[in-house]
Amino acid sequence: MNNQFTEDVSILVDNDPLSAEFHIYEVGYEKCQPTKPFEYIPIDYWVLHYVMDGKGYFSAGNSDLQHLSAGDTFLLPANCPNIYYPDKADPWTYVWVGISGELTAKYLAQIGLSRRNFVINASIDKTKEMLFNHVYQAFKDKQNFQSLSAVYSLLDYLQQENHANNPVNQGKQIFDKILLYVDENFASGLTISQIAANNNVDRSYLYKLFQRYLGKKPSQYVHQLKLQKACSLLRKSSLNITQISQECGFSSSAYFTNVFAKEMNSTPLKYRNRFIRARN
Repeated sequence: MNNQFTEDVSILVDNDPLSAEFHIYEVGYEKCQPTKPFEYIPIDYWVLHYVMDGKGYFSAGNSDLQHLSAGDTFLLPANCPNIYYPDKADPWTYVWVGISGELTAKYLAQIGLSRRNFVINASIDKTKEMLFNHVYQAFKDKQNFQSLSAVYSLLDYLQQENHANNPVNQGKQIFDKILLYVDENFASGLTISQIAANNNVDRSYLYKLFQRYLGKKPSQYVHQLKLQKACSLLRKSSLNITQISQECGFSSSAYFTNVFAKEMNSTPLKYRNRFIRARN
């Protein structure tokens, strides 16, 4: 796969997608040089990386730092803090596909990747390299339908690989379904009873699942999602504070401002102005 790359870094971007439901935003390749750990600003699309060679370190959200090597696949979830950097002695080379759209989280959940499960550990796989290569080349050649077809083939292969290597128990399957539901509906004023009822579990079992897999209450997780979305909208949209509070499911702009100030040590306006100054 390396033969098609003539530079150490190659990034291709498409700002005019065919569909809002699911599309490729960017593809890229990098032969990394040793660098210091660096926390990246969260982005608003999902990025699948495949480690072709070498080793590196990766963490997303509140997960522990993982040491990855050639053959591993790792996911940068949308709007999620992340850290990743190459191993000093054996810096990695990776290729990536950035995907976006309303169905992206649902598709990734089908292959076992989400905001909680970021990594598929595997040995070096030439078939997987070929599939990433196909996506990159079709995208580079502006063959939009072919590149989408290639992404679906890649996701299908990753699903088979992950299910073969990491059988998921019934409780985890139920929990992943619940998380997907919460991720898609948290801004609509979800209650714990609604989450339980819409996923056919009782409140007690719902609490147990959240404690087992996330170590927090369902209400804490919903609260976290609201703040993450609010931060993203403050950075990237022109919506006013009232509109943002509504978009994120807060009962009022005053309540939103108080909660935001308490959690972020800054008012929403001061937070937004910080990023406006940074862009200017």
